[in-house]
Amino acid sequence: MQKILTRLNEWWSSGEIPTELVPKTRRLVFSELKKLIDGHRITNITGLRRTGKTTLMFQLMDMLIRQRGVDPKNILFIPCDDLELRGMDDLIGKAVTTYFEDILKRDYRKETAYIFIDEIHWVEDWQFRLKGYHDLAYKMKFIISGSSAVKIRRKQKESLVGRIEDVIIFPLSFAEFLSFKEGSIDRAFPGIPLPEIRYENIEEWYWKGPRQRVLDIRAILDEYMLVGGLPEWFKSGNLREWQTRIRDDVIRRVVYDDIAQLFNVRSGTKIEDILKLLSAFQSRTYSYNSIADTVGLDNITATRYVDYLRESHLLFELRNYSSTRDRQIRKNYRYIVVDTGIRNSLEFNRELSQDDIGYLVEGVVQQHILWHAARELWEVFFWLDKVEVDIVVKIGRTLIPIEVKYQNEPSMGDLKGLFRFMERYKVKKGFVITKDKLSKEKRDGKEILFIPLWLFLCVQ
Repeated sequence: MQKILTRLNEWWSSGEIPTELVPKTRRLVFSELKKLIDGHRITNITGLRRTGKTTLMFQLMDMLIRQRGVDPKNILFIPCDDLELRGMDDLIGKAVTTYFEDILKRDYRKETAYIFIDEIHWVEDWQFRLKGYHDLAYKMKFIISGSSAVKIRRKQKESLVGRIEDVIIFPLSFAEFLSFKEGSIDRAFPGIPLPEIRYENIEEWYWKGPRQRVLDIRAILDEYMLVGGLPEWFKSGNLREWQTRIRDDVIRRVVYDDIAQLFNVRSGTKIEDILKLLSAFQSRTYSYNSIADTVGLDNITATRYVDYLRESHLLFELRNYSSTRDRQIRKNYRYIVVDTGIRNSLEFNRELSQDDIGYLVEGVVQQHILWHAARELWEVFFWLDKVEVDIVVKIGRTLIPIEVKYQNEPSMGDLKGLFRFMERYKVKKGFVITKDKLSKEKRDGKEILFIPLWLFLCVQ
């Protein structure tokens, strides 16, 4: 074990994390992880497969050495899928014991050791081992991750309540994609919380720089809507190869390796059928009965399969907004695939067609808002009552309606649903996501902010 750990933790001798493991461009969530590194709770970096969880671990290790001055020997990395470690009985217990007794040669309570465990779902009953270390108050900070979010979530519920903090890693936001594309570490646009977006604090970004800059951003946005936000796109660059990789390494592994195996599903094809159905028609409303009838399942099984897809971070579920909770639960749902690149891979879309662009634009706006909502504990809905509103965000008692009209000059006359909603629920401000129009208009005491898609995604 000592030889294996020494091989896997080369910074013990070199004094630094290998540069090829630490990209200079960082995810926005990195700052959140930095804050949690000092807490005693276990940090669980969770999320969909291929979203860059392992890279974030190496960036945290690098930060500890370079910025915090942590001795490299106080950082242990255990990749549980390593061929020499995979399947080993009590892997975590053996690795930690060897680390402290044979490598550090010190007591568990003397000085903090940072223990990074990657692909932890390969280890049976890992949660009980971590619970034991945590409850004994040893000087160990555990940062864990795994490709199978659903397996980890189910395991941690058993014994780690109050001991673990989840940080969900979603695909790259458009602002991050732009930074990765241009190789910039710093964010080009300010992050403005949705409730604080006003014409006055985004106008300068619309006019800032030459108009060619806007055209460049919009071209990159088209690429983003086609390939999605999984970071490995920048290592590929070939669309056909990329979509095959998404289908094989993300969709099928989640459906057949994670869900089907964990929940003893006889055939994962029905789960994949549901995902394809909900992906193809994201703007439609569904009942569980309609899903069940379409794919040939009973209602209870269809409901369970949809829940598995949500737990795996492949799908979001939206309810129809009502001021009464009971009515929200009784009404039909809409489902949003977590990433447009995944949706396009399922549909074999290799270009942005005019027939599909409306669905993609609406989907990318919904995705970004839902990613924020998952971290900020917002509630997100749609609204349909003869007329409709694409997105309704509920933050405390505040309602924020958002309509997607991907046109250069959408008019107030196109917004019957938005005005009906604002009138019914006494809302004073709404958003309309456009192709290029930026303006603030008022009617009957209601303020509508028209904001281009590219700008909305950049400042979010």
